Amino acid sequence: MERYISEEERIKKAEEISARRRNRIPVSNININKKRKMPFLSKIFIQVVCSICIFGMFYFINQNNSMAMEKIKPILSEDTDFVKIYNQINDFFKNLFEKINKNEDQNNISEEQTNESIENLTDEAGNNEIINDETVNDENTNNEGNGEEDNGENNEVDGEENNNENKEIDNSENIAGVGGSEEVNLSETDQDIIYIKDNENFIKPVNGWITSGYGEREATEIISANHAGVDIGANTGTEIIASMSGVVELVSSEGDYGNHLVITDGEVSTLYAHCSQIVVNQGDYINQGQKIAEVGSTGRTTGPHLHFEIRRNNKTVDPQKILDL
Repeated sequence: MERYISEEERIKKAEEISARRRNRIPVSNININKKRKMPFLSKIFIQVVCSICIFGMFYFINQNNSMAMEKIKPILSEDTDFVKIYNQINDFFKNLFEKINKNEDQNNISEEQTNESIENLTDEAGNNEIINDETVNDENTNNEGNGEEDNGENNEVDGEENNNENKEIDNSENIAGVGGSEEVNLSETDQDIIYIKDNENFIKPVNGWITSGYGEREATEIISANHAGVDIGANTGTEIIASMSGVVELVSSEGDYGNHLVITDGEVSTLYAHCSQIVVNQGDYINQGQKIAEVGSTGRTTGPHLHFEIRRNNKTVDPQKILDL
């Protein structure tokens, strides 16, 4: 026998069934939600670990690489003006495009000029060929009629040229002298200068400036009329070096030269006068560039300077013709 179910029991069963259906959740959905959801504590733990790592990295850089931080700090502290950067980039590309356009215009102009020049050359070449053909024909006709006259004129001209060349050769030999030696016409001073240059090497004896040159000058009570050397102005105590190598022939403090010395090598000698002191002795062999004295104002002089002479067999020559002072 079927049990009688009241209306209230039916309603309760229906509600239970509907409630069961509502509470049922698919297994796939449950798994997805579990995967997506993360516990709050795990999130905090990850954030703390990341913060510690970042802090440790910057701390390590600050402790072990302070130079890197010093370079990074100014960059971080500067304010970046993006508008200025944009304007600079824009100006750069504008200038670049303008240059490209100018180059293209110049290339076009040059191509036009080359084409025009080629056309002109071809026209000129054609005209020249025509003119040359005409001139060749004219010359051939003239040569046929005047061949004998040209030969006579050429013979006369050749004879005159040969005579003139012979005369010039004879005149050059007479000017040069017997045996063609040019040294016969040179003065003794020029011969001395050539000999000194060929046999000696000189350097500047002191750092200074020329105050009086070689030769004739206006005389005073102190200054002589005929200057036998050059005066090189310098401060008292300035070092004087040997202009050439040689033996100290003379060291003296007598006369108008004051403290002076002479260095000799064969026929050539150099004189250094008006020194404040001399640091070599007579008979010493001196190398070129060696210190020999100091600038002074001893003897007959108007101020501190070096009086410098170059001689060959006691005949003076102009030192400025021997070396650059």
